[in-house]
Amino acid sequence: MAERKAKTRQEKVADREIAILDAASAVFNEKGYAKASMAEIARRAGVADGTLYLYVKNKEDLVRGVLARFYAQLTETAQRGVDKRDGTTAKLKFLARHHMREVINNWRVLEIAPLIDRSSETYRQSELYNLNRAYVAVFDRVAKAAISEGLVGPETELWVLRDMFFGSMEYSARTMMFVRRDDDINAFVDHLLGLLLNQPTSRAEADVVMRLERIADRLEGKA
Repeated sequence: MAERKAKTRQEKVADREIAILDAASAVFNEKGYAKASMAEIARRAGVADGTLYLYVKNKEDLVRGVLARFYAQLTETAQRGVDKRDGTTAKLKFLARHHMREVINNWRVLEIAPLIDRSSETYRQSELYNLNRAYVAVFDRVAKAAISEGLVGPETELWVLRDMFFGSMEYSARTMMFVRRDDDINAFVDHLLGLLLNQPTSRAEADVVMRLERIADRLEGKA
């Protein structure tokens, strides 16, 4: 059996960076920013406390790295999922489910972002802002297709559709934070898209719409 090639110094550094970010993500998600300690993160990463500070300046620098990686991965998986699906509605449904699951699974990391970029001016000049814009752009491209295909009203502004999509999910994710059941997420996503795309969200609602249309037809006939 051939002897495995020893890792280069660059590969070892890269592996250590991944281990540190993995450990930091886990600790921040478990304990939040205030209670997370650099010593515990170093221990879980398998490095000495002093070694940790060779990679990051302080805890704020470390959490920025965790958030940057989170958004980069979130954007990559969102785009990959969209590319695999046919049809605008299917793409939107995937994006909503994907976003809900990631927010629920990483909520303690995500709630840190406003703490490190306290002012709107600071945030708009940050790397996190640019990463968030890149992520939202995945939705924007699908939303533009929905508008052009007539799935939403032609006068609908893109920013309104975006705020309704993400804003409702941010709020609802908090209400089901500790449930984490796919059927709850799926039910919410179905209702959300039913509202955004003006589509009935259940058979009962479809029956109601049909009855209303029949009544309207009868009234028009009598007129």
